[in-house]
Amino acid sequence: MTVDVINPSAYAARRSPFLAARRALTLSLFASVLVPLTCLVVHGYLDYDRRLADINTRLLLLSRVAQEHALKMLDMNAALVARTMDLLGNKTRDEIRQREPQIHRRLEAMVAGYPQIASLSVFGQAGDLIASSRYSPPPAAAIADRGGFHASSPWYPYPYISLPQYRRIDGETVLVSSVARASDGSWREGVISVALRRKYLIDFYAHIIADKPGYIVSLYRREGAALLASSSPDALTGGLEHDGDFTQALRENVIYGGFVQNGSGRGDNAQVSFRRVGEYPVYVACTFDFAELRSSWWRSIVIFAAITLIPGAALATWISVSLLRLRAYEAGWSKPAGDLSGHVTGDASSSTQQETKA
Repeated sequence: MTVDVINPSAYAARRSPFLAARRALTLSLFASVLVPLTCLVVHGYLDYDRRLADINTRLLLLSRVAQEHALKMLDMNAALVARTMDLLGNKTRDEIRQREPQIHRRLEAMVAGYPQIASLSVFGQAGDLIASSRYSPPPAAAIADRGGFHASSPWYPYPYISLPQYRRIDGETVLVSSVARASDGSWREGVISVALRRKYLIDFYAHIIADKPGYIVSLYRREGAALLASSSPDALTGGLEHDGDFTQALRENVIYGGFVQNGSGRGDNAQVSFRRVGEYPVYVACTFDFAELRSSWWRSIVIFAAITLIPGAALATWISVSLLRLRAYEAGWSKPAGDLSGHVTGDASSSTQQETKA
């Protein structure tokens, strides 16, 4: 009789149920770690890209709204100046002084219903105030020492826009749009100016931004000087007046554009969208601070990580404990399996000796 000799290791491998279970649990452990991490990385990338696209879209929308508002405002100023020109005709300073009460009432009626207008004023050749929509008789005030009086020209088709000015009469901060008037097209008779309330414009820009943090809407003159910024009524700068690329684009009369502003140690980088206001020497610019983008993005990542990694960590812990238990069970199973394979080997040896003796 022939007895087959059984290899103990092959016997143990064939009989052990732990090898497949250990492989399955190990793969599950790796999956419980890698799958949540992969989801977190993919979500973070897609979420950042989506947020950046939303910011660009909102900046374009804000710049268009601000541009349309500024264009309507300056067109209205031009219409008021044209009506004032028709009202005054070729009247001299003395003639306007004589009819000041009637002219005041007409000017007052023109600006009624426009809360953004502080005053519509007429100044003489020497820069003295000779008629106003706000005061009658006009107070003793002069603007001969201010840039807008000398920079205004009757032959330039667009008004001169001043930097923010502190009104000496009532202390209000305004932006002044000035156009020179001439009696016959060759002689300067003075200046007609429309004073715009700066706070009104800041409040309007703050309204269109709503409760979205990180956004700023600003107004600039063509040479790059800042007129106002929505961030604060006291802030005269909008953050771009020192940016060389931006000021160069304004001097080149670029219609619209966008770029990423380098913080250069003054702060974080910012996404910028700007537009020229019609043919006027004024630009609107909308900016978004990337620090706010990263802050909101990190908050989103932390929440998503809590949703994905905590369950994944719990699952990985459970699988690790299962592997440890499996190792203990396998150790307990190996001893009787080893004894059994020893008995089988001994029986096989005895049978072989018996056959040899026979």
